[in-house]
Amino acid sequence: MADQSSVQPGKERHPHRHVRRTFLAVTASLSLLVMLVSGAAMGAYFWTRGLTQTIPDLPASSSGQTAPSTPDFTGKCGKTSCNYLLLGSDSRAGLTPEQQVQFGTNRDIGGSDRSDTIIVVHTQPDQQKATFLSFPRDLWVNIPGVGYNKINAAFEGGINGAGAQMVARTIRALSGIQIDHILYVDLAGFEGVVNALGGVQMCVPYPMQDPKTALDIPAGCQHFDGRTALAYVRERHFICDRIPDFARIARQQQFLRAVIAKLLSPGELLHLPSLVPALLDNLRVDPGLNPAELAYLAGQLNGVSTGSADFRSVPSVSAHSDYLNGYLLWTVHLVQPQANELFQAIRENKPLGDLGLTQELTLPSPAVIMAVVYERGASASPSPVGLPTPSGSASPSISTSPPTPTSSATPMPLPSATPASSAANVFDTLTKAGFDTSTPLQPLSALGELPKGIRGSVILYDANAAEGQAMADVVASYLRNMKEMPAPKGLLPAGVDVAVIVVPGYELPPPPTSGPTSTSECPGAG
Repeated sequence: MADQSSVQPGKERHPHRHVRRTFLAVTASLSLLVMLVSGAAMGAYFWTRGLTQTIPDLPASSSGQTAPSTPDFTGKCGKTSCNYLLLGSDSRAGLTPEQQVQFGTNRDIGGSDRSDTIIVVHTQPDQQKATFLSFPRDLWVNIPGVGYNKINAAFEGGINGAGAQMVARTIRALSGIQIDHILYVDLAGFEGVVNALGGVQMCVPYPMQDPKTALDIPAGCQHFDGRTALAYVRERHFICDRIPDFARIARQQQFLRAVIAKLLSPGELLHLPSLVPALLDNLRVDPGLNPAELAYLAGQLNGVSTGSADFRSVPSVSAHSDYLNGYLLWTVHLVQPQANELFQAIRENKPLGDLGLTQELTLPSPAVIMAVVYERGASASPSPVGLPTPSGSASPSISTSPPTPTSSATPMPLPSATPASSAANVFDTLTKAGFDTSTPLQPLSALGELPKGIRGSVILYDANAAEGQAMADVVASYLRNMKEMPAPKGLLPAGVDVAVIVVPGYELPPPPTSGPTSTSECPGAG
């Protein structure tokens, strides 16, 4: 849905938000990482026992090209920033025979060496900021010493054949971003990580089925175990996915935001160190990511909040005219100058503005939408809008106890209207749907005086924002019985993308039993 020409570099999109997430990773890696660094002491113990799997320290092979003077990864964080390369591959290693029937074997997919998830996490220790930059797997790039191909082909050597190092080298050549550490997870590892977490509560707006990924889930709020989560973050054939690569990135960001909300809830924080052994068993890291580095990262987690992760995607556009060995490929290309402006801003630790928030013909991910819920009739003192809540905190009227996990993708009813307030139920649903709900539930008075025409429960958005209407459409896909309205000029606080006003007695709509049957029925189609 994004018009890449409309992005604004150099201006902080959420000026009142401090992005303090120092370490979370894509799909499996991300959820795993927070636990890993939070339990650094226990991690050190297992490290000394040799239980941590490391990536072979090999230079990237490049067909006759001499090794570059700059290392593929440094193995140590710098003073002002640190860049982590998070790789998730489609390797079927470790899957059960039943799972290989569902997902196919390595032979079925043409080999095991494909990095289908590529994210660079850029941290700034002095500012306690972190940016999660997703690279589309179909991005057409010049792989050093190899030539042009999709970026995931840089992983051809595999994890044991310097594939990770070649991806790091390719990213540096493309963006100028020097990788410091590498983390890797395959399909079985991702599933193991999510199961080690006890699963994740997720809310989805439509039923989704796809035999290619073994995805089969109803609409509504439900418990995702490892198998369901794996199918969800790999999904790229949903009818609303006009550009599959971009849509999958949006779902990965959404899932990660929901994971962060779970990890930072009060009941979870105390248990993170005990999860480290199971998490380490599913992850491979570079040799430099040792106990000292883990302790350094753990220190940065102090004061983290659910709104601290800043999700971006490399500005790209779909293309269909690239040939490789005589075959026409579906690829995506960089959008310039926006891509280079984003890379430069990250390298120089500058504000990113709207660069990379959304992609062409793709609705914004819930993860990039800051949604604030306002309760009409509430008398509580407002918290500063746009500021994240302290780690694990929540509005007093909101129940933060997670529902008891059920079987794989078991549908759970949306929260009832009692005993929690209607607004608290909306807040809970949006949080589990992966929206940025770092601002706690607010009384309507915090928004100021409303014009007389704004009545009842309503979704307000900034009509002048490039993706304002699209962001409201995404929120409305979960709150289908609410009206969308452009907010009067100056009403929305700085940094707030969507304001959801909830009146007493509002009831969440029942989950739909069927999803869109054509693209015209998808959110934002109108």
